[in-house]
Amino acid sequence: MADAARYEVQRRRQIEENKRRIEELGLRHLAAAAMPPKAKQLKLKHKARAPGAAAPPRRSGRVANLPDQPDYRENVKKKIVIGPTAAERSYAIAKAKAKELEGELRADYPTFLKTVSKYYATAFSLSLPPHFCREHLPEHGKVITLVDEEDDEFDVQYYKGPNDRGYCITSWRGFATDHKLDDGDCLVFQLIQQRKFKVYIIRARSYLKMMS
Repeated sequence: MADAARYEVQRRRQIEENKRRIEELGLRHLAAAAMPPKAKQLKLKHKARAPGAAAPPRRSGRVANLPDQPDYRENVKKKIVIGPTAAERSYAIAKAKAKELEGELRADYPTFLKTVSKYYATAFSLSLPPHFCREHLPEHGKVITLVDEEDDEFDVQYYKGPNDRGYCITSWRGFATDHKLDDGDCLVFQLIQQRKFKVYIIRARSYLKMMS
């Protein structure tokens, strides 16, 4: 035990002696200067984002290499409203002229107006206004004569449907094709005798040529 105590005392003395010599030589300050400075922890500063600014979308490598695609959301085209075509305007003019003529002829004889569609331009039969037929045409089917503006006559068959459901003339196709009726043409029928009509044709295509 005595030896251990003496060793401990001797060791402490040696430590104190070493400290004193280091202080005298200034080695402690040199050692402190030689030590690498502690790295300072950098604080990341977040840049303030402008209001409304959005981060660019993340894209995969394949998509990123593709050329930029147009943004259709920003280039939405407004629906273009197209007015009536020249053909539609010619139909309207022909109908207006036909109504004007019908008004002039009505003072002398019963009249009605009929617009030709694509179907009626080649159809076998032509429907007639029920109110006109009930008032002016015979109760039962009869042969009716159509007279054009050149006074050429065409016989057609007048037909009344069952239970007063429809009125028409058959064998109409011969008159329509012979006069080259077309879509949009208007016809004014004037009842000049009990079973004879004078037919006036107002052609839409004649007004179409005027607009071209």
